[in-house]
Amino acid sequence: MDIIYIEKLIIITKIGIYSWEKVNLQKLIIDLKISYDGSLVRYDKFSKCFINYKTISDEIILITNNNHFYLLEQLAEYIAQYLIKKFNLFYIKIKISKPNAIPNASNVSVIIKRYNKNN
Repeated sequence: MDIIYIEKLIIITKIGIYSWEKVNLQKLIIDLKISYDGSLVRYDKFSKCFINYKTISDEIILITNNNHFYLLEQLAEYIAQYLIKKFNLFYIKIKISKPNAIPNASNVSVIIKRYNKNN
């Protein structure tokens, strides 16, 4: 089992339950820990069998641009299930931070861990 980390992926999106959150862009910071079968990874002129972290980042940006989520937990769950299925991941840990979400706190975040039930 091998691991890829993507740290501090900055997303600017609309997220939240309040009316002002549905129209104003907010900053999210996403950290991912992705576990996969590294023995299957190879890259040569005939095969491109690998986990592309740029593609994963782009997928997350598309998800947040094309959908409105009310809760960080809802967004984290959607990302986890989508990436597990699309890339056949063993495991994913996602931390989503929403800086300055509440007064007197520099950050609010949620962390979830999900496993691929098919592996």
